[in-house]
Amino acid sequence: MYHAGVFIKGESLIYNLDPRVKLAFIFFLSIIILWAKSLAVFLIGITLFFVALANSIKLRTIGQAVKPLLFFIGLIFAAHALFSAGEAFVTIPYLRVSFSLSGVQEGFIVTWRFLCLIVAAVLLTMTSAPSQIIAAIKFFLRPLKFLRVPVDDIAVMIMLALRLMPVLLTEKEKIETAQKARGYDSRASGFIIKIKAFLFLTMSILLGVFRRADELALAMEARGYARQERTSMAEMKLTSSDYLMLAVAGIFIIIFIALYYCFS
Repeated sequence: MYHAGVFIKGESLIYNLDPRVKLAFIFFLSIIILWAKSLAVFLIGITLFFVALANSIKLRTIGQAVKPLLFFIGLIFAAHALFSAGEAFVTIPYLRVSFSLSGVQEGFIVTWRFLCLIVAAVLLTMTSAPSQIIAAIKFFLRPLKFLRVPVDDIAVMIMLALRLMPVLLTEKEKIETAQKARGYDSRASGFIIKIKAFLFLTMSILLGVFRRADELALAMEARGYARQERTSMAEMKLTSSDYLMLAVAGIFIIIFIALYYCFS
């Protein structure tokens, strides 16, 4: 099962792009997703899904990456659907809850924006090795060295976060599998038992992650890790494909800004 943050080796145009180009493109695309209107965001989302399919990335894989965030996505949609101003068109009398049409529409657009951001981030981490992403981040943060900002340390922390995120989900799956093997059924349990099981699961995951982090720290010390500037195995060199992508991105941004101000 795929986990968000895991690199999948492959061969296609997006895989061969320079990580700096991909990171810059995702950065500006995220701004456009948050800034654009509903129709533009919908078209951007559809385009992202087609790009994933064109690069041999299955929708099932993207769904597996989004699955851990479904609760927060549903919570965001419910918050807009319930608390946005507008005339109620669906009312649940027993719960005294009403949904407005404008709230449902607003909730759909907000969750769609959130999904677009997730898919863009998944495409970046799925098609770029962690070392390439870290090298690209260090490249863009290089000017901060003049302000004595520890750029290398920030890059290492980001790399560790990318490495430990799949570990967190793997620990969760191991504990859930062990619980099922011991005959635990969450559907047949009461509310109090479910709360206790959730707290136990959370504590077990945290303990497992802290154990992995401690092992990683010992491994880094054993290999002579020191806080200083380091070289990288990731070679970054712009090719004709990168220049073409930069040109396409520039044209896309100019057209988007022109259309935004023409129809606003």
